[in-house]
Amino acid sequence: MTEQKSTDNGRFAALVGLAAATCFVFAVLSHFWLVNASGDVRFGLRHNLQCAGQVCAKDSNAHLVEQVKQMSGNAPDMASDVFAPMGWATTIACALAALGLITAAALALSRFRPTLPISPSTVALLSIMVSLITGCVFVATKPGGPGFVGVGLSFWVFGAGAVAGIAGAQMLAKINRAPDPDLMADAMNPDDF
Repeated sequence: MTEQKSTDNGRFAALVGLAAATCFVFAVLSHFWLVNASGDVRFGLRHNLQCAGQVCAKDSNAHLVEQVKQMSGNAPDMASDVFAPMGWATTIACALAALGLITAAALALSRFRPTLPISPSTVALLSIMVSLITGCVFVATKPGGPGFVGVGLSFWVFGAGAVAGIAGAQMLAKINRAPDPDLMADAMNPDDF
């Protein structure tokens, strides 16, 4: 009975971890972190799209920040220098979180419990914490005036992935924990006295 329950817990934890990893991969690859009301301006973590009809021009976020600064006379409330670096930092943190969750889920499904210096679920959890900070700073420092763009689908998928990732990483850490050695084995061997 306990072996079946342990297997079910491992599968559920792996499912939660893989779902969170999918959310992080979507967040990294999409261009819907920030969108305007008409949908013709869309920001991803590294690039943005500006569309006119069916034609879209792709540009890096750093280049757009420089353009906005030049057009606004270097007004500090129109463009922040931390916008593009926070997008890159969020990309890296989300990728590490997804990689850690996928690895931890694979270990749980294979029932292999290696002794590692740092577990994949710990890497995932730390990366999720960093991505929450950098992702929120990325959104808070968006270029343009108030109401230019608002959060889009990718931000909400990222948020759902962060919540599921925290829960999944903790469940996977418990399942993948290396067996504790019995420090008292042979402690009272009568032949030693």
